[in-house]
Amino acid sequence: MQTILTTFKYVFFMAIISSCQKNNEKTNTIKNTNKITTQITTTATKQQAFPLQLQANGIIKAQQQTQLYFKAMGEVERINVANTTLVNAGQVLAVLDNRQASVAILQAQDQVKKAGFALNKLLIEYGGKDLDTLSVRPRFLESVKIQSGYYEAQTALKNAQLQYDNTFLKAPYAGIIANLKTKAHNQASLSEPFCTILSNNKIATEAFVLESELSVVKVGQSAKILPLAFSDKTYIGKVYEINPQVNQQGLVAIKIRVQNPDRLLLDGMNCRIVIEKTLSNQLVIPRSAIVERSGRKVVFVHENGLAKWHYVLVSHENESEVAISEGLKAGELVITEGNLNLGHDAKVKTSNPVKGNKK
Repeated sequence: MQTILTTFKYVFFMAIISSCQKNNEKTNTIKNTNKITTQITTTATKQQAFPLQLQANGIIKAQQQTQLYFKAMGEVERINVANTTLVNAGQVLAVLDNRQASVAILQAQDQVKKAGFALNKLLIEYGGKDLDTLSVRPRFLESVKIQSGYYEAQTALKNAQLQYDNTFLKAPYAGIIANLKTKAHNQASLSEPFCTILSNNKIATEAFVLESELSVVKVGQSAKILPLAFSDKTYIGKVYEINPQVNQQGLVAIKIRVQNPDRLLLDGMNCRIVIEKTLSNQLVIPRSAIVERSGRKVVFVHENGLAKWHYVLVSHENESEVAISEGLKAGELVITEGNLNLGHDAKVKTSNPVKGNKK
């Protein structure tokens, strides 16, 4: 028992000695740090306009896209396009075997001729002139057209022409062909789309922005579209819709119409959206002046050869600068380089002397 107590006391005293040594080392390190003069770069805070940037991820969408179906059954005789083919409005995309439909038109035309002959015969019987429909009164003309089967023949001709036209699949508007899987000489399906046409002249992107960022976005505002597929290209867009509802994640959907002059943007592409807005009268400093200390944002100010620690509140930020709402004044010299390991009242020396800056 005595041995155990002795061992415990020894361990306890050694722990105290070790702790004291560590505290002394930490104190010495702080003292040594304060004795070191750190080379820094400074810049003066300015009250100026601040270009605010809002960035979000989006997906390119064709504003107009349609699945195209044949309106008649039959064998696909010819396909004139392929996926990625650019087409004009009214262009024939594919044709069904229409020989039977052509014969039906000829038969309908024969019926029209036959009805015309019967019509002329009745005209003469009613006291009219040969081949002159204006030689009888309108009510008699209506009667003879019905009796002769003229109206019925005309309707049959229109139907035959319609069936023939349905053997041609045409583009309803200019666009690009996608999802084409059908092969020539296969049977056309009335339930499966032949292809999809996408209007690459009407491209948009949808993105979600934070509720707190909504003040930056307005309908009609310009935006930059940066597609991930083309890192060297930037497209211009314009906000045309802001959904008037905040979802459960605190996000608001916005839609941007995008100019696509080279037609490289495709439906489903991922992109980055940058929306800019200029705020007036902001206290602006470089982003590099901000450092983190215990989860808070800190800026070091150069005063008489010392680095002074300032807690700050950032109201806005973009890729290179931040706007400060609390913690700094205009004209103060903030440290932008050499500030990562500084402590309060650390000795510093500037590498870019500024007028009024004391080393």
